[in-house]
Amino acid sequence: MRGRGVRRPARVTVLTGDWRRIEEYGPFDLLVLDGGGQGKAPGDPPADVERLLVPGGTVVVDDFTPATGWPPLHEGRIDRTRLHWLEHPALRAVELRLAADPSTVVGTRLLV
Repeated sequence: MRGRGVRRPARVTVLTGDWRRIEEYGPFDLLVLDGGGQGKAPGDPPADVERLLVPGGTVVVDDFTPATGWPPLHEGRIDRTRLHWLEHPALRAVELRLAADPSTVVGTRLLV
């Protein structure tokens, strides 16, 4: 990206490939999960925010369909992935509707 004129702060690293590679770089102040570590796909466990986030750090979990009720549903079933993030004991999390069809879950790791 630097070759394209986009500047990043020195502390920002963009990784591609298997999301589990992030473990060697953590813990993070900000962790954005978009495409892995969300726990949405079989064989893809959710990222361990207690290991990957500093206390007070923020996780962003992208690509949800906005919930319209409680408990949240996906394809007619309880959305266990979304509940994992919204009810995680180490996080205070909220779902943010970004437009008519996408939403994101944003959580902050508790200090204690």
